[in-house]
Amino acid sequence: MAGRGRGRGRTVSFNVEALGINKGEVPIGPVLQPPPLFPPQEFKPVPLKQSEDYEYICALKKEFIGFMKKSPYYIQSKEKRKDIDRYSDKYQSGQDTLGQWNPDWRMFPDELKPAEKKVRKFGGSKPIKPNIPASKKSKTSEKEITKTLEKLEKKEAAMTDKEGEEEEEEEGANPEKKTEEDLDLDIDEEIDEEEETDYILTYFDNGETYGDDDDDDDGDGPIY
Repeated sequence: MAGRGRGRGRTVSFNVEALGINKGEVPIGPVLQPPPLFPPQEFKPVPLKQSEDYEYICALKKEFIGFMKKSPYYIQSKEKRKDIDRYSDKYQSGQDTLGQWNPDWRMFPDELKPAEKKVRKFGGSKPIKPNIPASKKSKTSEKEITKTLEKLEKKEAAMTDKEGEEEEEEEGANPEKKTEEDLDLDIDEEIDEEEETDYILTYFDNGETYGDDDDDDDGDGPIY
């Protein structure tokens, strides 16, 4: 029994050939060196052409890109600055404004012009003055003003006289109505006099002052 279990653990449980190791080969040990910075390239790039025409085209391309970036049509994203304002920002803002486009709107149609925003003034509304021409103002004099005032006074006096005559006619036509009104006034005056005499006096005694006068006389005991 002891001889049967001596060879246990020496055989590998999986197929080593699946890893690319044949029978009898020693497996590769761990790599301790760092990988190369630039791995070997299978296909090398084509060498650059060195000629005057090629250099001129490259310089022209760079100049064109710089011109487009400086033009007002180049859209730049606005950067949000979180730090404080600095002295150098003043010179940077001056360089940015060099490429701004200030068009002459007289050469464009009205549809393309930007609408101007009118600022509303907050405050009390101004009093509206009547539009009276200067010729009418000069014609109005003090005499005309006095005449109009006299006419108004005469109309008011005539109206008051008519109202007084109408009241007198109503009183003469309805004497019973006048007597009834006088009787009502007399009854109201009598009621006021009665209220002043009767209801001012207090006839009700709540019993709070009971026994105050007899405390000094009878000191023997309470009175039931």
